[in-house]
Amino acid sequence: MWSYTFTDYDYFTAGTNAVSPRPNWQSLSSDVNVPISTTPPLNEYDYNAFEFSLWKQFGTGVLIKSNINNWLVCSPDVGSFVHWQYGAINCKISRRISEASCEDGSPPTHFVKGVSSCGPLLRRNDAYYYFDSCSGINFPTHDPCGENNDNGLKNVKNPRGNIFIR
Repeated sequence: MWSYTFTDYDYFTAGTNAVSPRPNWQSLSSDVNVPISTTPPLNEYDYNAFEFSLWKQFGTGVLIKSNINNWLVCSPDVGSFVHWQYGAINCKISRRISEASCEDGSPPTHFVKGVSSCGPLLRRNDAYYYFDSCSGINFPTHDPCGENNDNGLKNVKNPRGNIFIR
């Protein structure tokens, strides 16, 4: 449903880094400045996204796959990525990617729509995944420790991520 890369992976925590492109989900910020895609990706390396309003036709669960952070399978509870609703979600780690040593390696527990209106976030204590679409503010967190730090896998050729609806 969505395949993305990063605008400045080599300087991951710099404000110049963001996910790109982004789906056409709601954004209230004029700072969102990465390209928007509504073209279905042809494969995992085709950086594009399905029209966001159509995601719910495919299901309500998501598989979040990245080559720098753990893969997650998440289903809605009160919150829902697909229905763009803030609240609790049920996630399981389906594949460990990062080598980070975490005090608590648990998956995220909440979906938050539009942190600073630059993109959605999955969090436990803090950001686990933050799909920041503003190159110039924050950074696109991919932290298996859920601490909003740079704990993702380093020196990855062709860093990317995908979200599949199921």
